[in-house]
Amino acid sequence: MLLMTGVGFLTFGFTEVVCGKPPNRFHGGSIDTASVIIHGYDYDFSHFNHPKVGAFDGHSNPLFEGNWNAAGNDISFLFQKTNGPCQGIITKASNSTITGKNNQLDWYFPCNIYNQHGTSGVNLTGYEGKTNCHLTSQARTQLAKITPMGQVYYSWDDLKNPKRNLAVYES
Repeated sequence: MLLMTGVGFLTFGFTEVVCGKPPNRFHGGSIDTASVIIHGYDYDFSHFNHPKVGAFDGHSNPLFEGNWNAAGNDISFLFQKTNGPCQGIITKASNSTITGKNNQLDWYFPCNIYNQHGTSGVNLTGYEGKTNCHLTSQARTQLAKITPMGQVYYSWDDLKNPKRNLAVYES
């Protein structure tokens, strides 16, 4: 009986005890319009109110208002992670107006929104401006307080699809 209990635990319980519950996973392209993707995670923004700044009055949601087109899309470039392993490798052009001190850049890519399907074309609008970039520690802290609903993944078939503009990167 003791051996059967041990085998039962190893078969069914060990993985649960060691690994816990696996995260929710959502296939890229299946994120609904009440969510956004940020750095590979699905965030429910259906009840989100953007803090008061610029065009936002503290009671508006970029999913549903204005020309933001954020609903169901990838907004990772609004929250770029810079100056990690790429510091000193990615540098700005001499005539660039990207802000930052020394070799520390505030952003690398235009702070634009892209669709989750990987079919957005090249969009260089706003590259020289930080209007859409969430650079402050306050913006980063507020994002960190939001719990993601789960991971967003793409299959190798998604990546191989010539109609999609997807790449693999792991930091």
